[in-house]
Amino acid sequence: MDINELILTDEAMKVIDEGVWVGDLDGAPGVELLVTGLRAEAAQKCLNQKQAYYRQRNRGKPLTADQMTRSMGETLAEAVLKDWKGLKSGGKDIPYSREQAEKWLLSRNGDKFAGLVIQAASRVDDEANSFVSGVEKN
Repeated sequence: MDINELILTDEAMKVIDEGVWVGDLDGAPGVELLVTGLRAEAAQKCLNQKQAYYRQRNRGKPLTADQMTRSMGETLAEAVLKDWKGLKSGGKDIPYSREQAEKWLLSRNGDKFAGLVIQAASRVDDEANSFVSGVEKN
């Protein structure tokens, strides 16, 4: 068995930390997202900081479900999602902005969009070695 089937290469870790374009997302034909992995150093640091902030506000008590959801949404907006292609409104492309991403990722009506970002970021984490192989072939 090849060791690269069991561990991530340095190149794969770089993909997780720096991000890669991910398309073919369930329920979103034509949409591509530039995302880091959820295991990226910046994403983990951001999530830990957000959760620590909410724990401090709770005076050490466990986070509520809303706080956990909010800290993940904030992390997706700040550290995971870097750009998008193929998102439209009224047939016109919607240019990426962090402000727009944050608005969608933190609103209750943005759950499906947040799910797409998580799906893409999880794919980066799970398939990082494959993403490296795909980049090397191009």
